[in-house]
Amino acid sequence: MRSFSRIALCAILSLAILWTVADFSYAQDVRTIYGGVVQKITIAIGGFAGFTLNGEDLGKLGAAVLANDLKFTTVFDVMEAAILPFDPGTVQLDQERAVMPGLAALKVQHLAVGQVSSRGREAVLEGRLFDVNTGNQVFAKRYVGDAKFFRLIVHRFADDIMFNLTGEKGVAQTRIAFVSAVSKTAKELFVMDYDGASLLPLTGNQTINLSPRWSPDGRLIAYTSYRNNNPDLFVLNFDSGRRDVLSAQRGLNITPAWSPDGQWLALAMSASGGTNLFIMPKAGGTPRPLTAGPTISVSPSFSPNGRQIVFNSDRGGTPQVYIMDVDGSNLHRLTFQGNYNASPRWSSRGEKIAFMCSLAGNQICLINPDGSGLQQLTSAGRNEDPAWSPDGRHIAFSSTRNGQRDIFVMHADGTEQRRLTNNGRENYLPDWSP
Repeated sequence: MRSFSRIALCAILSLAILWTVADFSYAQDVRTIYGGVVQKITIAIGGFAGFTLNGEDLGKLGAAVLANDLKFTTVFDVMEAAILPFDPGTVQLDQERAVMPGLAALKVQHLAVGQVSSRGREAVLEGRLFDVNTGNQVFAKRYVGDAKFFRLIVHRFADDIMFNLTGEKGVAQTRIAFVSAVSKTAKELFVMDYDGASLLPLTGNQTINLSPRWSPDGRLIAYTSYRNNNPDLFVLNFDSGRRDVLSAQRGLNITPAWSPDGQWLALAMSASGGTNLFIMPKAGGTPRPLTAGPTISVSPSFSPNGRQIVFNSDRGGTPQVYIMDVDGSNLHRLTFQGNYNASPRWSSRGEKIAFMCSLAGNQICLINPDGSGLQQLTSAGRNEDPAWSPDGRHIAFSSTRNGQRDIFVMHADGTEQRRLTNNGRENYLPDWSP
């Protein structure tokens, strides 16, 4: 079992992609806001001529992955190849300016160009970004890495484009951890790219594993496992491959949440009667109680500034969403519509809380931290387990709209809902990496 886990970890951690900076002289936020509406950046993709390595056309794959990455950001309007006044695949490095006039006529603002080659067993991507109006090169980088991780190389290029043009970190290199029911008795943890590709296992202990939660630096995952015949809290360290038991109190040790600084974990435990929230150092130690009493309080989530915690409790008779200060004071109820509201998650931007609401069945809703602005995002099937992307622009969730539970993603306004998993198993409890 140890070798199984180590193989998975080695694959996940093989992210060592080398790149060199050829030009980093231009960087600015080109977004324009009119009346509160962010105007999308129009961008065309050129190059990526066919290049086969290990039986796969990396040129075709690279163009498709880059287009999907940029579209998903909600920041870019990616021009379809069919409407461009040239064949994108014919654009070569150092000849980019020849196509600028045609792009300018279509009011395209930027051109991203890629050229794929190999260096031994490694794949090489020469990536360049241009300002169409000025003809200036925004940046150029060479990305080199194992050809098995070519998608990750392209994700890096997409995130660099996002950062250079907006100043914001992209999510193309992020991953989503989740639970998958591999048998009637085994629920294992898996991880996949944000777009559902590159699926890898995190556990293989043939028992119940639940609620994976990435640490803010992405090096640790806290989760609950029954591997020792009790729902204990474990922490998986990606650097060392170690799996340490952080809390093994008798009874429940469930629904962990990391503080924004990564130094603390909040979780629910039942050893003292009832199910209450506690907070403890990430290295373990004596848990400090945040709630008390015979009722159930679970699913904590920290505010981005670390000063408050939103959680789910039935202390009022039905499961509802509550907020309290990080020391357990100033506790108050947030939701009042519906008789079952659960699994709250605070956005990284701080202005919204996503949760499962009981409006017309189990749906994903948003609410402001002051209790105003209730908004329903989903309507088809039973939808649960919302998890924010690190940039606060997207939400992962589970849904039964296609029969069994699967992992879906959508933009934070509820648009572009699409399925990521489709393996015939129950897939749920997603968590998005930083």
